[in-house]
Amino acid sequence: MRLGGRWRLRLSALLAILATAVLVDEVIKEGYTFDPYDLVGPGLTHEKLFALFLSLALALGWRR
Repeated sequence: MRLGGRWRLRLSALLAILATAVLVDEVIKEGYTFDPYDLVGPGLTHEKLFALFLSLALALGWRR
């Protein structure tokens, strides 16, 4: 594996861990895991952070 691929996989793993932490925080604070209606509101929500972190983790972890 080239050196450039290692940092992408590590960053992908870190973002996946952050997405999981956001989801756990949502369960602790709100009592539910994911409400799709919170994605369309104007403010920053747990759901938007989760979607962002998970999308970036998947994009960076994608192997060509």
